[in-house]
Amino acid sequence: MTRDKEETKARILAAVGKLLSASGFRQLGINAIAREAQVDKVLIYRYFGSLPELLRAFGKEGDYWINAEELIDNGVAADSWDEEMVRMLLQLSQDLQERPITQEILRWELLEGNELTEELAQIREQTAIACLDYLRQNYPTSQNRDLPAIGAVLIAGIVYLTLRSRTYPSFLGIDLTSPTGWQRIEAAIRAMVQIKNEG
Repeated sequence: MTRDKEETKARILAAVGKLLSASGFRQLGINAIAREAQVDKVLIYRYFGSLPELLRAFGKEGDYWINAEELIDNGVAADSWDEEMVRMLLQLSQDLQERPITQEILRWELLEGNELTEELAQIREQTAIACLDYLRQNYPTSQNRDLPAIGAVLIAGIVYLTLRSRTYPSFLGIDLTSPTGWQRIEAAIRAMVQIKNEG
């Protein structure tokens, strides 16, 4: 019986991810999830209690944001904090482009807060703090820079352009659907962080 319960819960959680990825958060309701999971909606209430609790469980189960270890541990130490920060930002950008469910959760967060968006926001914050602590500890010259502000502006830009690329193919003439377009964005990130380092 326990095995059946766990399999059903897994199907329900998988249905949340599939609907988010395919249709977006606007289609995410108990009835749609039950249809996708091919279960009676009573089971969703029995195992999760409510839609908010289901979203919270989905957030805890999933791997929707790159973690600090992945951003920090690449086996190669950069010579300066700005080189290391650029490497982390570029890795974050590439990773986010490969996570359509994460993009949909971020889009949802811009319109309203809920258990799922809050879960992702906490994970993002913890990851960012860990990366900034790493930079401060390993690159003493970074301590007289406002790394949280620099990171906030650049991460916000990365997130916005990634989300925009799903609905509009270009921004200021830059093709957000092509590798060339993203190479231009990456070059701009490098230039902006280096300007901050020189200033």
